[in-house]
Amino acid sequence: MRILIKTIVFLLVIALLSFCRKPTGAFWDVDVTLPLVNSELNIKNFLGDSVFKPDNTGLLNLAITRTLTAVKLDSLIKLPDTTIVNSFTIPAVFPTTLTPGQTLTFFPPSELTFDIGNAVALKRVDVRAGQMRIRFTNDLAEPLQLIYKIVSATKNGQTLIVSETVPPKPDSLIRYVDLAGYSLAMTGLNGNTYNTIVQTYTVIVDPAANPAVVTYGQGAHAKVSYSKIIPQYLEGYFGQQTITLPLDTTKLDILKNVQASNFLLSSASLNFRVINEFGAEFTSNLSNIKSINSQSANSVNLSTMQLSNININRATKAGTSIYPSSKTISLTTTNSNITDFLSNLPNKLTYQGSVKVNPLGNLSGYNDFAYYNTGIKVVADINIPLKFTADYFKLASIAHINFSNVDQLNKINYGQLLINTSNGYPFQAKLQAYLLNDQGLVIDSLLTPGANSIERGLIDAQNVVYQATRSQIRIPLTKQKIENLKKSTKVKLLSYFIMPPNPPEIKIFENYTLDVNILAEVNYRVERK
Repeated sequence: MRILIKTIVFLLVIALLSFCRKPTGAFWDVDVTLPLVNSELNIKNFLGDSVFKPDNTGLLNLAITRTLTAVKLDSLIKLPDTTIVNSFTIPAVFPTTLTPGQTLTFFPPSELTFDIGNAVALKRVDVRAGQMRIRFTNDLAEPLQLIYKIVSATKNGQTLIVSETVPPKPDSLIRYVDLAGYSLAMTGLNGNTYNTIVQTYTVIVDPAANPAVVTYGQGAHAKVSYSKIIPQYLEGYFGQQTITLPLDTTKLDILKNVQASNFLLSSASLNFRVINEFGAEFTSNLSNIKSINSQSANSVNLSTMQLSNININRATKAGTSIYPSSKTISLTTTNSNITDFLSNLPNKLTYQGSVKVNPLGNLSGYNDFAYYNTGIKVVADINIPLKFTADYFKLASIAHINFSNVDQLNKINYGQLLINTSNGYPFQAKLQAYLLNDQGLVIDSLLTPGANSIERGLIDAQNVVYQATRSQIRIPLTKQKIENLKKSTKVKLLSYFIMPPNPPEIKIFENYTLDVNILAEVNYRVERK
């Protein structure tokens, strides 16, 4: 198919026939033969970037790996936005005079517990991103200094401390603190609780203030909000919860741009690998798996009992290095309808399922762990030996072109392309290329029907090619075709591969090739300059 694109682009080579001399007004027509392409193709050229591996007989196997779905840390645990309001007021009944620099009061450490849910009990949270917003207000007539310390939060060995001078009412002060990089100890005052941090407050009359008379209930207030916290690392117990994988569709493209009639693989295998990067046990199941061929509007349900109650061990770690656990479920012709499933030539796959966290409870003793951007991945490893039956199969693609400004096209009187081939494949090929305008409508075809065939190689009784067959295709370049080339913006390329009768089993070996040699024979008007 790439060769056909090059045959379109050959006209640009004609520019080499122009000469750089002063005009004399002389013209003459010349016959020119230009070698354009000499190439060797195999099945890899037709099927793009797929991975092919030969077996010990030389039979090609198509190997494809696709990640179907992934459960990331943010699906497992989300730290909720939390807001607390603290007031620091004078407990005395009678008015009290406060002097500059005097400590209004020191409040003992207190706990703040995050309501995470799902019985999650965290003892450590390293923050990747997050924000703390503090709104300070002051009832007094003089400014106050307020020191807010989160004893549980450290960064580079330093405790998180916010110290601000709060103006008297009616003014207030708002401060934002970036929590990225802080590590939060979540075990409370005595180290025996979870999801809980420790904080303290100190309120001081500003040293530059005047003496202030304060009555009962006056003082300072702080409204602290934690929001948009994204963990870099979590440790604790992740609870017993079920994460639903809703019905979804993923791109597959096993045999991209391929259409076929009565296509049936002889064998195939598909391994589902469930990779767990979390430090917790899981049980999962996958269901409602369908292969969908959008071109034929056909779908095939995967029939197997292998994808329910998949038990997945926890990952382990050493320092910050993670060692994932992996569970492989192999689908073969003996435990599934995998050949029918993949013979559908799907470009999409649907699935749904669920993942249950810690199905046997807190086996780790509050030592579950998870890092940012890790999770549980479901990967499909597909292996297809290129051994099949079919009436025919067709490859299609679209290439963009633009010859509207190529002046050399106007100087071609007539000519033709000669496509010489040596086909070492066990099927006959018919080629066609349709010129499309900017509306996507067909305005011409490059190859003449009935004269666009490439004969198959000579085959033995097992349909194995023992000798390549040579063929030639001629493409006339008329004035009309040249005009249509100039109007075209795209070329739709089609390749039909027709199987022998009945149809026998076809095998594609690594040494099968299609040799292509393209020549341009044109009569060209040359202007002497």
